[in-house]
Amino acid sequence: MPDITQGNSSEARLLGDEQFLRKVAYMYYEDGHSQETIAETEFCSRQTVSKALQKARDRGIVRIAIVPDLRTGYLRNLSREGRRELNLEDLVVVPGNNFENVEANETLDEVVAEIAKAAADYLDQLLKDSDILAVSGGKTFMRNVVRYLKPARPLPHLQVVSTIGFVEARTSFGDANLVAYDIAQAYGGSHAWFIIPAFLPHTPEVPPEAFRKMNDRLPLTSEATRLCERANVFMLGLWPSYTNVELVMRGILTREQTDVLETFHPVVDINHWVFDIQGRSINEVIDPLPYHLTGFPIPSLKEKIKKEGTKVIFVAGGGPSYVPAIRAVLKAGLVNILITDHMTAQLLIAPK
Repeated sequence: MPDITQGNSSEARLLGDEQFLRKVAYMYYEDGHSQETIAETEFCSRQTVSKALQKARDRGIVRIAIVPDLRTGYLRNLSREGRRELNLEDLVVVPGNNFENVEANETLDEVVAEIAKAAADYLDQLLKDSDILAVSGGKTFMRNVVRYLKPARPLPHLQVVSTIGFVEARTSFGDANLVAYDIAQAYGGSHAWFIIPAFLPHTPEVPPEAFRKMNDRLPLTSEATRLCERANVFMLGLWPSYTNVELVMRGILTREQTDVLETFHPVVDINHWVFDIQGRSINEVIDPLPYHLTGFPIPSLKEKIKKEGTKVIFVAGGGPSYVPAIRAVLKAGLVNILITDHMTAQLLIAPK
């Protein structure tokens, strides 16, 4: 029978050794080794490796992603290089994880959390009491931004609005209207509901301009529309194009409508404006359109950045599919501030 006391003593010694905890964390999070492989390499049990990873998280050695001693300087240098290479006003980079063992459509939850925390802090430092903030929805990033938002001061004159109306009859966790409302509440500011369907069916006899004029005349929708037009800060999430499958499953779009979009090879969806890898707005080249969108016209962000100096912040990363999606947004000129992880940033600035 093994000496249980001696085994426990050995495990306690390993778990008390910070170098061991850091080494295990690197092997698991950075190099992608399994707990079984690490246990064999380090001559300990898999349970000891599991406890070591938990202790590394508890001690702050790992904040989901690894926080090594020299990472701060590396991230600062990567941010500086990325701003220059990607022609951004600002690039905020958090520690990420290697994508080698990540499925094409997978997103690393722990990296999403770090990106969302950085975005919440950035937004809090950026906002002024006179600002008009327009936001998208999204369960992955924008809802987590709200979750981690810790206002440093009240902003009673801040106005917050959604960039899109409702896609379903029932409010969901990631609805843009709900995200906007929660941010306004957090700062003690005001909020305008965008009370309009996000999608309208294609009707050749009624052009999109007629829908827009109708919205401008309705008091319930005109305030939100005008706030979006006047917004000087945008914070948006984006969706890799494969997420359109979920819209079909939920009955928001039909298979026929998404098939029309797929023929143009979209790589990113922003409020259901879709773009190809070259940054071309597919919605503006399809004829006839499979549907009309009633929210803020995403392609016009390019002119708002150029002419008005609008701050347009995109929050995205933590998975391979976000790299081409962000590239498309950059080529379209829709962003001047990006908050992402270091693996995504590296791939964005790497030679193709």
